[in-house]
Amino acid sequence: MTDINQNQDQLNLESQESVQLPSMLNVLTILTYIGCAIGAIGGIYNYFTICKSVEKLTSQDLPDMGGFIGKMMDSAIELSIKQCDNRLVIFVATMVTTLLCFFGAFMIRGLKKQGFIVYVLGELIGPASMMGILGGAAFSGMMLFSALFPVVMVILYATQRKYLVN
Repeated sequence: MTDINQNQDQLNLESQESVQLPSMLNVLTILTYIGCAIGAIGGIYNYFTICKSVEKLTSQDLPDMGGFIGKMMDSAIELSIKQCDNRLVIFVATMVTTLLCFFGAFMIRGLKKQGFIVYVLGELIGPASMMGILGGAAFSGMMLFSALFPVVMVILYATQRKYLVN
């Protein structure tokens, strides 16, 4: 009887060792959790402050810059106005994509293949929804960086798909 218990204990130990999360996936999921927290806080902050920012920008008597810089300023003001007009839609889109990425990373920590698909959907829906809501201006300047970062994360997760089993 003790031999059977010892064999079961060995099988349990071996199965626990084989389910260990690889270090790269561990780091990626932790970075994803941090990014999701920043995204959620940023979405909430943006929802409550974007219209005040637009009021400040439009109430100031800005000097006529002319040329390239003047066009950039006008574009930034127009983008801010669009963000204010669509702040609820942007807030909902931000929260949905953040939750998808969070739950995808959570599933990946459990080594589930479906987690990768959920994560990729979250990362792709975000920039696509911003492009749909704000138009082409959504990817100007710093917003372009925010569209490239998810692509890098998806590529890094894709290199680790071999460890996902369920």
